[in-house]
Amino acid sequence: MSKLVNLTSTLLGADVSTVSIYHTSITASNLISASIDKNLLTGSGITFEVEDNVTEFYAYADSGSCLGFSGSVTASVYSPNTRHFTFYTSGSVDEGGSIEMISPFTIGPTTSSFTASVNFLTFATATVEANSGTYPQDTFLGWYYSTTSSAAFFTGSTLTLTKTTFTGSDDIYAFFKDV
Repeated sequence: MSKLVNLTSTLLGADVSTVSIYHTSITASNLISASIDKNLLTGSGITFEVEDNVTEFYAYADSGSCLGFSGSVTASVYSPNTRHFTFYTSGSVDEGGSIEMISPFTIGPTTSSFTASVNFLTFATATVEANSGTYPQDTFLGWYYSTTSSAAFFTGSTLTLTKTTFTGSDDIYAFFKDV
């Protein structure tokens, strides 16, 4: 059997322009793809089909001062229907404001953060809820894509996500404010 893997790298030397991708060890028989532009590995990465037993991957510098050097790259099973969320509380969370996932899994409530991976082929939606704390403290104001966002993308306390909704980021912040 084979599987699809997505390979990513966060940092490759500035003088590296292309890399060759190998699995298990750097030998001709383990070459997956030659002379790949290094920029394809950053961001969303690049997807390859490999045998099920392959778990180690290497990016080998084809040129520059790093010629002949290699480094590992991060591999994950390619799953285009899965979103990997991280939910955070933000703002003033000192009087019990919390977040929790209520479907398809039960997580929380927490006053900090949690992660959840949801395969939208298996589950139609994922629902997260923000709970205001003791009145008048920690009033929920909305859901944001970052702590520096100027406007909430949704202001209801119950956020229902699908594969194609609220896709500005999979890092989602529940903002609370003391009122």
